[in-house]
Amino acid sequence: MKKSILIIIGIIMLFIAVFFLGNWQYLSNANPEIVENGSVSVNSRQLEKPVKLDGKWAFYPNVLIPAEESLDEYKDKRVTIDVPSIWHEYVEPNEEKLYVGTYHVNVRVPVEGTYGLYIRTIRQANRVFINGVEVGAKGNPSSTLRDYGSENDDKYTVFARSENKELNIVIHVTNYNYPQAGIIYPVEFGTMETIQHHYRWKVFIEAFVSIGYIVFGAIYVLAYAQNRRSKEELFFGLFAIFLGLYISFVNHKVFFLLFPNIPPVHQLRLQIGIIPLAIMCLTLFIYAMYPQFQKKRTIYFIMILLSVVFVLYGIYNPITQNQRASSMLMTVVRKVTYISVTAPVILYNVWILIRVTLKRFEETRYILIILAAVCCYGFLLSVNFLIEVPIDYVGFVLFLFMLLGFTSLLNYRSNEAFVKIQMLSEELIIHNQMKDEFLIKTAHELRTPLNGILNLSRALMEGAQEPLKRTQQEHVILIHNVSQRLSHLVEDLLFSSNQMTREIRVSPRAVSIGIINDVVAEIHSLINTNSPVRLISKVDLSMPPMFTDELRFKQVLYNLLNNAIQHTETGEIIVEATIQDEYMVIQLSDTGTGIPSQDLDRIFNAFYQVNYHSKKEGLGLGLSIAKNIVEKLNGEIYVKSSLGEGTTFTFTMPLATEEQLSNEPSLQIAADSTIEEVRLDLPLIHKRDGKRILVVDDNHINIKVLADALALKEYTVIAVDNGYDAVDYIKNNQVDCMLIDLMMNGMSGYELCKQVRKQYDMLEMPIIVLTAIMKHSDLILSLQVGANDYLQKPIDMDELLLRIESLLAVRQSSIDAIEVEMNYLYSQVTPHFVYNTLNTIIGLSYTDMDNTREALYCLATYFRAKLNVHYRNSMVPIEEEMELVKAYLYIEKMRFADRLTIKYDIDESIQLMIPALSIQPFVENAVFHGISKKQEGGTIEVSVQREGQFVRIKIHDNGVGIAEEKLQQLLNEESSRIGFTNPLKKFKLMKNASLRLYSKEGKGTTVLILLPEEGEYEYNHS
Repeated sequence: MKKSILIIIGIIMLFIAVFFLGNWQYLSNANPEIVENGSVSVNSRQLEKPVKLDGKWAFYPNVLIPAEESLDEYKDKRVTIDVPSIWHEYVEPNEEKLYVGTYHVNVRVPVEGTYGLYIRTIRQANRVFINGVEVGAKGNPSSTLRDYGSENDDKYTVFARSENKELNIVIHVTNYNYPQAGIIYPVEFGTMETIQHHYRWKVFIEAFVSIGYIVFGAIYVLAYAQNRRSKEELFFGLFAIFLGLYISFVNHKVFFLLFPNIPPVHQLRLQIGIIPLAIMCLTLFIYAMYPQFQKKRTIYFIMILLSVVFVLYGIYNPITQNQRASSMLMTVVRKVTYISVTAPVILYNVWILIRVTLKRFEETRYILIILAAVCCYGFLLSVNFLIEVPIDYVGFVLFLFMLLGFTSLLNYRSNEAFVKIQMLSEELIIHNQMKDEFLIKTAHELRTPLNGILNLSRALMEGAQEPLKRTQQEHVILIHNVSQRLSHLVEDLLFSSNQMTREIRVSPRAVSIGIINDVVAEIHSLINTNSPVRLISKVDLSMPPMFTDELRFKQVLYNLLNNAIQHTETGEIIVEATIQDEYMVIQLSDTGTGIPSQDLDRIFNAFYQVNYHSKKEGLGLGLSIAKNIVEKLNGEIYVKSSLGEGTTFTFTMPLATEEQLSNEPSLQIAADSTIEEVRLDLPLIHKRDGKRILVVDDNHINIKVLADALALKEYTVIAVDNGYDAVDYIKNNQVDCMLIDLMMNGMSGYELCKQVRKQYDMLEMPIIVLTAIMKHSDLILSLQVGANDYLQKPIDMDELLLRIESLLAVRQSSIDAIEVEMNYLYSQVTPHFVYNTLNTIIGLSYTDMDNTREALYCLATYFRAKLNVHYRNSMVPIEEEMELVKAYLYIEKMRFADRLTIKYDIDESIQLMIPALSIQPFVENAVFHGISKKQEGGTIEVSVQREGQFVRIKIHDNGVGIAEEKLQQLLNEESSRIGFTNPLKKFKLMKNASLRLYSKEGKGTTVLILLPEEGEYEYNHS
């Protein structure tokens, strides 16, 4: 801290020394007074540099002497006045409050020539005559307010030739209520070359300082624009820019020399308006650097205050509304308002910096060098503002110190950044190693619980404990599928971790080039037929085999194809293979979005994904895995891409030698052999006592191998070689499970799955897909709609048999669960109806035996339907259900008499199987909860009619209706009313059935059931 304070004190002392040295003569009145009684002689030695015409000038107060008139005529008014000085002791205002006067000095020179004057500031309007000729002016000095016009305090030069080695200089000056008026700065005299050089040098210094501030400010603003993180860079940059502009607006007004057409009024607006903006940026800069020392409310107050000043005096600026009145008001504003607003803000910032210094923050010493220079410059501007002291070269010195501060600060930050980068690099290396270890451990730890979840969910689906209900079955299947997807992710992580530790295991052997066509054809079968992307393979099957790991090769090809499909919306994906030296060169090109050039070197990095693409699926491991596999198999992979035009991946695989070909073993089931050695008579049927398995594969060798293996396990096997025959067979025959090859001519396995799922759900008809692709990411999982499971070719027969047994066990478990649920639903009998009916029959037996017998017959019909065990396992014809409905309504009619009206509208030609006890409970519910609640009774309407391809069953009553809240509870199965929920569940268990319920309080209730008239009616098992 002591060191920082010493630095600040040293800078301030240096600035003060420069200031006093530069202005000593002015402050101490030490300039020699060479003018005496309005006359001066200069010699050649004096003219080597500008000569200050200080001394006793002739002065004619309260009069502007025309140039054509002789000064002798006004000798009675002549007095002598010190120049530079203020004239208020000599002049008096005229009737229009104008102060006027005429200055005169006679300069004798050693030789004839062109000489000039450098006029720093004359307040206010002034005009210069040399040897009777006007050579320059600022404003329009006049004795009348109408003709008077003032301009800003601009420095300027004038030039004229001597006559008889003399220059007779007359200066007219007019002031309007400005307290410090007259020639208040020295007038410098010299040869034209000397004055021009002197003037240009001063302009150059100010331009250099101004541009320097603006350039430094622009650097910081651009630095902020690049990262948009360090707001202090933005505010400091803007502060430097505003300060540079302000310097260009004052003194020699470099800015207005470049743009001379700007009116004085607008020049004044710029000068006044830019000061509060600069102070605002300085305050925000300090706040951004050290927010912990300041309160937001204080900053908001300062910003509002300075904004008001900027709007009032930089935009609206009432001072400039009346140019003649601007002098007096400007004095008040500059010396009172401006200082009273800006000084407290500057002092507040200084106080914050003192607190920062005491806390010993990093970078403080460098920032304080800069801010000390700025504060000193602000102090010197205030001195100039108050007592008109010139600061010609101090700005340049301050700029040098600003440059020193910036350089030191930037070097410090660069060194700090370099040290931090080194430390971060070391930490990243350690963290990268820890990340690799974490991935390996995490993948291994996840594998164990995932296997447990998969095994437990499979056991639940198979009904190991007891059959599950339908909703339970659905939830368990969802858990199993999600666990499988997570298992694929764990496999990717394990493989990626093995890559990082270089533990990839491969088993290379001779592999036919036809494997490329197999993978391409299978992926092509998974793509929607209406897709605008075409997948093309241009591989010559006559080319020699490769020496590679078949499964790993498929993994590489699949990953590259999957990547191409994800990033190709329209166009084509082409796979080609050529031979180069001893390698097979496989090239995969697409017409997709392409890859930016800056990402080409990183796309093979693990977990890296290109930000340009909107699709971000997976973990970004596919290309990394592909690269590591290719390199492990002694190949190379590289990529070429043009953004918006497409991408080409190329990788190589070594060719198999003759020795490697001779050692190649034969496979049990190929991944789709191109040469068929066996032709079978299809459909092939092996009848056994077990479940019926339908095999669909266009390769007859595979059919024979699968059929023989399944027949040995006592399964009944039916085999066809295309999807169309498979669809026809399952329409008319029962099948318990299907094995489908995903890649087939004509109808693909994907399309066949979709067709099967139109008739059977996943529990009714399990499907195992046989695929040549090893990796199954989200793309394949989403495209395999309808498949229960999949197996990779070549097929492990033991694994296939286990999966078939598991799926069949799941199917049987769902059937058992449905039966348990239906038994529960059929077991419901309403006791209140039995009691009421028996009481009615007992009362009727005393008066009407015929009706008593009919009532007993209807009651027997009712109990036969309720208690017939046969109903628990089958559907009943609709006429039997209608017989039960009529029996029930007859009994109720007998009880309610005229209070109950019954209407039937039944098409007797309709032949339909429906669940037993599915309509009568709705009718019973309508009577008990609808009609019986109304004192006057009501009407029950039962309708069974055709409606298009459906049969519409309608039960309507005009009873009391159902409240909206209770209606929603019934539809959501949240009600305890068994008479409604039981039949509702029964119809929900039927495929293609729909039930609707309409009710309104006081209006009645309508139950509408729609059932397809044709087709089999079995319960859903999903």
